[in-house]
Amino acid sequence: MSLNITENESISTAVIDAINSGATLKDINAIPDDMMDDIYSYAYDFYNKGRIEEAEVFFRFLCIYDFYNVDYIMGLAAIYQIKEQFQQAADLYAVAFALGKNDYTPVFHTGQCQLRLKAPLKAKECFELVIQHSNDEN
Repeated sequence: MSLNITENESISTAVIDAINSGATLKDINAIPDDMMDDIYSYAYDFYNKGRIEEAEVFFRFLCIYDFYNVDYIMGLAAIYQIKEQFQQAADLYAVAFALGKNDYTPVFHTGQCQLRLKAPLKAKECFELVIQHSNDEN
């Protein structure tokens, strides 16, 4: 029995070390990228077909297993925005922006959410940031 306790402690230590070094559940469970891509395809397809509940399940899974992937976070944020859960959507868009660095698409969507949250000044700040960092000269 002490062998099982020692094994469990060893596994726990390995998982904690992996998480502390920035590993995702995808990494810890050795889920291949092509499998994650396939799951993303299902989520995206459900989203495009208006099957929002199914899409949400898949996007949640993707975010849990790889919280560094901006596409997964943007997908779940879009689901929340469609479901009119604007604060949750805005929070996820903020994470996506932090991870995506110079992509201001999440900031634009945050502005949309702020409008729906009746926060026009915050929305204006978001839209002004998007305009300031836009490469389009038209």
